[in-house]
Amino acid sequence: MGAPGWPEFAAWTVSIARVRIAVIADCSSRGSISAPLRGCWCPLIVDSIGVSSTGGAMPRRSLMSRRPTSVRAVAEVGVLVAMLIWAANFTVVKAAVTAWPVLPFSAIRITAAGLIVLLWTQLRGGSIRMAPRDLLITGAFGVIGQGAYQLLWAGSLGTINAGTSALLIAVTPFLTAIFAALLRIDPLRPATIAGGLIAFAGVAAVALGEGAGAFGGTTAGVTATLLAAACWASYLLAGARVIPRTGALAFTGWSMVIGGAVLIPFGAIQWTELSSPAIPAVALFGILYATFGSSSLANVLYFTAVPVVGPARVASFQLLVPFLAVVISAFVLGEALAPVQALGGALIILGIWAGRQTQLPFRRRLR
Repeated sequence: MGAPGWPEFAAWTVSIARVRIAVIADCSSRGSISAPLRGCWCPLIVDSIGVSSTGGAMPRRSLMSRRPTSVRAVAEVGVLVAMLIWAANFTVVKAAVTAWPVLPFSAIRITAAGLIVLLWTQLRGGSIRMAPRDLLITGAFGVIGQGAYQLLWAGSLGTINAGTSALLIAVTPFLTAIFAALLRIDPLRPATIAGGLIAFAGVAAVALGEGAGAFGGTTAGVTATLLAAACWASYLLAGARVIPRTGALAFTGWSMVIGGAVLIPFGAIQWTELSSPAIPAVALFGILYATFGSSSLANVLYFTAVPVVGPARVASFQLLVPFLAVVISAFVLGEALAPVQALGGALIILGIWAGRQTQLPFRRRLR
């Protein structure tokens, strides 16, 4: 993503077309776990029978038991580095779009990342071909989940803190679950409802602490960020329909290319209107970081660890992203959360944890 970026927010899944979709950080290729270069939260498609390695399917427990402790430790360190990269992405992108307009920034970053995904897929021997109907769906939701998402999310960083943005984007899993229930794809579970209520109470606290109650620029920023999360949630659901037929890499790559291509004419116009055509150093760094750091290296580290450590444990590290994003933005940009926002952030993280439970903790104790 530019953001936290989707992928098991452990056991919290939406069953679609015999696969499970959960919001973590990125997508897997069909039948295996690999990384489609993106830096936001996106769908991880996990085989419902077990996690498969690049070389073929292997039951999760058998795979895990064969990994020495040292390999697991290295993999977990890699996951921590990935979380740090994704968390820093909020601050990096905010600095970039503050120095350079969001339209050309997003157009270049998304399109470049998409082309890299498609090229990488072909180099790995994968297919990027799609049926016309699948390509149409991919393009439509690429405009929504890639183009519109980036404009809303990155554009809102001019009016709200990077840490606030990370906390708001963190509610994407709940929006995905709500959309899935409204479309009768998957019913809401009690744990998801409880976690969602807690998390959205946290959203209200974060928004009020940001000054959104004054209905000024911060209100627009908070609203745009939540709309971005909704765009990403709809993109995840569309991907869950198309990916079983096309593979996640093809879906991700084409959606980025099409979503970015739509922005190119508008970005070019805005670029030509600038007094200087040169890209500021901070914006250039942001483009490179978001394209190769959060969209590639972090995903490689993350998905390399999934078959070694296990999807549930790896997913639990995602809770670090909002927290680390707040810390980094405070340290680098001098942004600080108000006390009510800190409380709201804690509620959001608590809500995410509660929503990931297969059943409510108090119900387990009563049995």
